[in-house]
Amino acid sequence: MSLPDLVAEARAQLAILVTRKTSMIADIMACIRLWPDLAHRLGLLRSLPGVGPIVALSLLIRMPELGSMRKGQASALIGVAPFDRDSGERKGQRFIAGGRRRPRKLLYLAALTAKRCDPCHGAFAKRLTAAGKPPKVAIVAIMRKLIEAANLIIQRDRPWQSAPQ
Repeated sequence: MSLPDLVAEARAQLAILVTRKTSMIADIMACIRLWPDLAHRLGLLRSLPGVGPIVALSLLIRMPELGSMRKGQASALIGVAPFDRDSGERKGQRFIAGGRRRPRKLLYLAALTAKRCDPCHGAFAKRLTAAGKPPKVAIVAIMRKLIEAANLIIQRDRPWQSAPQ
């Protein structure tokens, strides 16, 4: 096979996979619409900046505890809460660990989108980087804000409202 043939075959397979993914998402959405409570929670999650249908579905399905946790528990459960390595007078570097990997990966994408498109999250990231934090730390901080906001909006049963400019 020549290179153009391989490229054409790869494009055809990619088109099939995209069609299959779209179909699966539509099926999942149809199942969720059958349950008014889940559909309502999905709408609440979609109101967050940067959270699209895939991220909202992932959080809804893979983190059913959202809305019933106290402050800080959601970020620890997904794995973006900072933990310390302090001992006596020694101050260690803070780190994130553990958690639910799949929704965390999608929350990372939502945080990138929120940083770029939402003025509040963008300003927050700029403040952190201006204070000397690495860009990745700023993204993780936005992830933590998003998951805590998701827990809060489900708890309060009110969609996200951006701060006035």
